[in-house]
Amino acid sequence: MYDEAIVGGGVGGILTGAMLAHGGRAVILFEAMDYLGGCSGTFKRGGFAYNAGATTLVGLSPALPLGFLAQTLGVTLSVKAIDPALRVHLPDREVRMFQNRSRLVGELSRAFPQDDVEGLWKRIFRVSDSAWSVMRDLPPFPPRSVKELRSAARALMHLVAQGGPDVLRSAKTVVSSHVKTPPFRHFLDQLLLITNQAFSDEVPFLAGALGLSYTTLDNYSALGGMGAAAEAFARKIPVVMKQTLVRKIERNGGTFRLHTTRGSFEARRVILNRDVWGAASLFDDPSLKTLETKRQVRYRDRWGAVTLHFMVRNDFPGDFEAHHQIHHPLNPETGSRSFFLSLSEPSDERLSPGGFRSVTISTHTELPRWENLSLDGYRDKKDRFRDFVLLALYRAIPEFRNAEKGAILVGTPRTFARYTRRTGGTVGGIPLRLRHFPLGYPSSLTPLENVYFVGDSVFPGQGWPGVAVGAMGLVRRLEPDLLT
Repeated sequence: MYDEAIVGGGVGGILTGAMLAHGGRAVILFEAMDYLGGCSGTFKRGGFAYNAGATTLVGLSPALPLGFLAQTLGVTLSVKAIDPALRVHLPDREVRMFQNRSRLVGELSRAFPQDDVEGLWKRIFRVSDSAWSVMRDLPPFPPRSVKELRSAARALMHLVAQGGPDVLRSAKTVVSSHVKTPPFRHFLDQLLLITNQAFSDEVPFLAGALGLSYTTLDNYSALGGMGAAAEAFARKIPVVMKQTLVRKIERNGGTFRLHTTRGSFEARRVILNRDVWGAASLFDDPSLKTLETKRQVRYRDRWGAVTLHFMVRNDFPGDFEAHHQIHHPLNPETGSRSFFLSLSEPSDERLSPGGFRSVTISTHTELPRWENLSLDGYRDKKDRFRDFVLLALYRAIPEFRNAEKGAILVGTPRTFARYTRRTGGTVGGIPLRLRHFPLGYPSSLTPLENVYFVGDSVFPGQGWPGVAVGAMGLVRRLEPDLLT
């Protein structure tokens, strides 16, 4: 008998399981794939390792949520600090996103001399600083109990006191008074897309400020891949069962019996590290199916991702940045106007063997573009996507054109649906749009007692930092004294 059964080994499930195990709970985690981390994992193909998505690891300072958890749980991560965290390639200019604030503002002012960069980033820093100061202690969102509501109200009062009225404004309202040129607007929108999953005319300034300032936090490349970071936290969980698919969960008196491909297990509580649209099939309970159907309609504005993975000979300069965002004209295969590229560190023994480096390219896509395709149509679309992205890459970074490359793998929403089991191949959670933020997001609660959700679709945050805050909120809901 286990106290906690975690279904899914994504970042949210791993962090939740590690915290509960730290508090003395008997925890078992099930993961259907042969690696942990989900969309933030690291997989192997053809003898080489690749990060599933292009990204940096952000916020390992103890003052920030992920760093606080690592310190509290005694987790040591193998990382390399990077600065600048990102190099942005626009058609006619480049921008390096430095950690030092003065240097960043200077770089942006050089790239966009007609825009009020300094005025905008002053407001961004004030709001983001106020937000990070409360992030570690946020209650579960959306708050439900009187205690949670009081805690949320205190956090809001602190945010407004420290961040000013911009905390309550839309990004459109704030940004419009500083943006004078279309290239600057486009630059902001593409940064917000990778951090907020939406654009400047759609998001609250609170979320936008966090997204636009993330490169001034401590950023890292995870050595061994993002999956190595996931594995480091997972080692705090007593029992982790990979390649174990949970087929059905049924109530057994006051506990639950989980039927898996490797036998049946019993637990007092179940935590679903699944998206909120794809878990009802695990239970014979109509209330969960009804909730899932409502959420399918309410949160239908979701993104998918399309990826390229390949190995490239390391003929790059020693100071060549590891992470790039490349802007391009509209990609007819995805509807996107930029993609994110991550290059493994040369010193990474797992991802950079024999003088080669692992490359991951990710871009957003509208999910309907990949639906209802014939097999030939699907293959042709993947080929066209590959050719479009490679051409844009060669224009932005010519060193890639003639570099020796291995086989090029293409991933689509179908790929993510198959391997990560995310509904429809969705990636990145629910966009941080004004109509949902912050109280309109799905709760971790379900109609079933002692069954909960965790992950990027139940907290209004993105990436490892957002999922970490959501996991901490869930643990506070389950075990209020564990993180005190």
